[in-house]
Amino acid sequence: MNEKNNEFSIIPSIRMIKDLSYALTLKNEYILLSEAHIGNLKSLVDTCHKANKKAIVNVELIGGLNLDKTGIHLLKKLYQVDMVICSSTAKLNMMKSIGLKTIQRITLMDSKSFDTSSKAIVDSKCDLIELRPGVYGIKYIDRLKKIKNVPMILGGFVEDELLVNEARKTGFIGVTTSCKDLWHIKTK
Repeated sequence: MNEKNNEFSIIPSIRMIKDLSYALTLKNEYILLSEAHIGNLKSLVDTCHKANKKAIVNVELIGGLNLDKTGIHLLKKLYQVDMVICSSTAKLNMMKSIGLKTIQRITLMDSKSFDTSSKAIVDSKCDLIELRPGVYGIKYIDRLKKIKNVPMILGGFVEDELLVNEARKTGFIGVTTSCKDLWHIKTK
């Protein structure tokens, strides 16, 4: 997910641990570990690193992790994650302050959630933004880019190659998807 060289990325979202071994055989640079807890996170990240992959975690889904100052330091020092996804601007900014690469997760459900998210990203120090679900992300990317001009990825219900191609055309630098059929498609 190199936002500087215009390369589009497919990021496998691992919802079942048994799918990790397949994802590690692909050319994708990043793996999103969607089903991790404090007991298996270290070994999952180590497995990704041994396969020359970077591990992304949604910190709000890590079972047993307290997102206080200690928990956030553990993500970097003990678990050695490469990037984090979070919807909370305050938590995300704390993680950014210790050197973690960050993705602000924006879930668009209605006009109120759009307005709330628009205000939140103004203060965000995020490296990227993930817009979800896919169809709304496509529709609202231009409006959000005017508020916060950072690279954006698309997530949530990314289930076919048509949506992946639409994401590429509308300016996203990648997609997150748990759809294994999309993990191997050519992205250049």
